[in-house]
Formats: sequence, C-alpha cells, structure tokens
Amino acid sequence: MEMRLAALCLAALAAADALSAQPAAGTKAKRVLVPIADGTEEIEVVTVVDVLRRAGAEVVLASVEEEDRVVCSRGVKIEADCNIKAVTGRQGKDWDLIAIPGGMPGAERIRDSVRLHPALEKHWRAMRPLAMICATPAVLGEPKGFLEGVAATSHPAFIDEIGGSLEETQPYTEGRVVWDANIITSRGPGTALEWSLCCVEAIFGRAKALEVAGPMVTQPATLPPKRPFEWRLEEEVSSRVDRALEKYAT
Repeated sequence: MEMRLAALCLAALAAADALSAQPAAGTKAKRVLVPIADGTEEIEVVTVVDVLRRAGAEVVLASVEEEDRVVCSRGVKIEADCNIKAVTGRQGKDWDLIAIPGGMPGAERIRDSVRLHPALEKHWRAMRPLAMICATPAVLGEPKGFLEGVAATSHPAFIDEIGGSLEETQPYTEGRVVWDANIITSRGPGTALEWSLCCVEAIFGRAKALEVAGPMVTQPATLPPKRPFEWRLEEEVSSRVDRALEKYAT
C-alpha cells in the first residue's frame, strides 16, 4: 500500500512538473536555437536542451553539418531536430536565446558555418541573450567580436585567447558562469548545469530558474559539513574504510 501511495505521489509530481513547463494560455513560447556540429561537447548540449525544455522553452537543435546526425567529441551520436538550413536565411526567425555548446572541433565548425553566421550577427546586434560555454567563447565569441567590452570566461585551456577589452581581462574569468549585458559564458562540462539555469533566468526570470533547479537537486552554493560516507570530489578523499574507522573511533 505504501509503495503504491509513493508511486502515485511521484506520478502526481511528474504531472505537475510537466504542466508547469507549459506556457500559459495565450502566451508565446520562448524560442531557443542550439547549433551543434561534429565534435560538439555532448554533456553541454544535452544539458542545455534538457534544462531549457524543463523551463518550457521551445528548443530547436540544429546541425550545421550536411547530415542531421552529428558525432560528438566523445563519440556520442545526437540526432538534431533539423538542419541549420531550415532555420536560417529566408526561413529564419528571431530567437529569444541562442546557446552554443563547446567541444572541439565542434566550436570551430559552428564558428565557420556560413549559414549560421548572419543569424548570430543579427541576434547579437539586437542585444538578445547569447550563451557560450567551454571553448566557444574563445573560438567563436572572441574572433566575431561578441565579447568586446563585456566580462567573459572560457575553458581554462582557452582562457588566454579572450581579452580583446579591459573588461575581459578582469578576474571575472575565474567565474563558473559569467553574465554581462546579453552575453552568458561558462567554463566546461562541469559547469553546464549552472550555465543552463542562467540561460533559463535570462529569458524566463529568476523565479523560473529556481523552480526548475529545485526538483533537479542542484548543488547549493554553500555546502554543509560533509557527513560520514558522503562522497564529494575533493583533492584529498579518504577511503570508505578510513571513514568507517573514523566514525566508530569517536
């Protein structure tokens, strides 16, 4: 009986979550473009698409390759919703947000997309939110001039390649997610969830970002003291046996 009640509660929560992700009647869904390519970082692309769809955004995953299926940086295959040809040029519409995952050589291939560039330029000039992560701020954002005059960060391996303005050389580069004006940048796969939630806030507001983050059990900004048997990624982590000995020695 208890198991059945728990299952019903979980089903009710799932239904409520699905309903909350739907736009209110008469309102227009926020439209987000996520371009991908061979060599895109899979954690970053899947995370941002998932989180934005949880928030209720209409997310379009578009391949800049000839084929809609791309092979990501670690060999994961992802099927795009469409080809970039279908959402640019005469078929192009305005986007509430464009979020560009990193990964190499994916960031370079997205940067070099002739079809995507005019849409990016138009979006940036309209001061709509433009999000980049990992290598993309340095490989795409910097050479296209999108980072000029704003604070930004990038993957540590590429951080020296950004810095065309004084703002970019400030300590903001150490931030896990940096949001200045309409530009949102972040560091890599390990910061993808925070970056994605920042994207939610940029187009839906702070309350929606907190609403989406709650059921996902995201890590709080301030962690409580570590408990026995609790695992955390730290520079020095004692073994399970050591922790057990410490527990029973006290």
